[in-house]
Amino acid sequence: MGRAALVWPLVFACVFAVFPFCFQSRKSPSVAPWASAAVATPLHYLFIGSAVEALWPAFWKTAAGLVPALLALPLAAAMEYLRRNFPRDNPARPAVLAWYGGAVLFFITLIFPAQFHEEWLTISWALEGAALLWLWHRIPHPGLKITGFALLCVAFIRLTLNFDVFSYHPRSGVPIANWYLYTFGIPAAALFVGGLLVKPPLHRLWFLNVCAILHTLATILCFLLLNVEIADFFATGPALTFDFTGSLARDMTYSIGWSLFALGLLFIGMVRKIAAIRYAGISLLFVTLLKLFLHDLANLDQLYRIAAFIGVAFVLIGASYLYQRFLSLEKKAEDSPP
Repeated sequence: MGRAALVWPLVFACVFAVFPFCFQSRKSPSVAPWASAAVATPLHYLFIGSAVEALWPAFWKTAAGLVPALLALPLAAAMEYLRRNFPRDNPARPAVLAWYGGAVLFFITLIFPAQFHEEWLTISWALEGAALLWLWHRIPHPGLKITGFALLCVAFIRLTLNFDVFSYHPRSGVPIANWYLYTFGIPAAALFVGGLLVKPPLHRLWFLNVCAILHTLATILCFLLLNVEIADFFATGPALTFDFTGSLARDMTYSIGWSLFALGLLFIGMVRKIAAIRYAGISLLFVTLLKLFLHDLANLDQLYRIAAFIGVAFVLIGASYLYQRFLSLEKKAEDSPP
């Protein structure tokens, strides 16, 4: 009975996968048979994985990621066969290749979450989204762009609005190079890459500027990662806690980190000549100064307060120098003859 639970999903997946190759004409413009064949194996993966786990629990515990890797191979072979033999004048060709390419990337990005679970599911969604946007450049089907953008947004929401992510593992006690770094860092990198893949003039999806949205979400994740690493560095218990009172060193580290992040945004906005990034940097710098004057300085002794004022002065001088330099260069560019 146990082996039948594995055999039947494999048989059904194979029947759906083989059907269009045997009974569907390559000249037909219909996409549905090929789409059904492409998604058959991913839809049966839940049953296949459950059966493998029940039959060989030791294998599943140590090498669960091998199952999606093996299932990706026949789909990759089918995609390569269709790429070579599907008629180029058939209007269904981009959609057919998009379905198979998405299925292959689904299994490739599923290897890590199948093996490690929890935060790796979110990481896999982010990698899948970036991979689909990369595939969209090779196969210009709008479904790939929509799905990739949606997966990247879901990964961002799962990291920012799902507070259970901080309880997946106990604190490692290792500063910076810990599991928070890859949990937030890899999706942030995927969002940045996704934004680069849809840069102008390919940035529009309906009325949305996909490039700007993805880069904005990536920047928010980087800022969240900065705060998480600071909180982890000063935390003492097994769980991560965010606290902005009771520790002078922690409060000042938050302020210094925020000001450096704001200066980074300001510098990038000037180099890339994007006003929104400059305004975001100025806004964060303003919030940091408010925190410094209204919260941090009120809890400092006289000597530390003088040192804080000197630090604030250096930050403001650096920001004003960058902005003045940018404005002077911009004025020279406007005044120079064409």
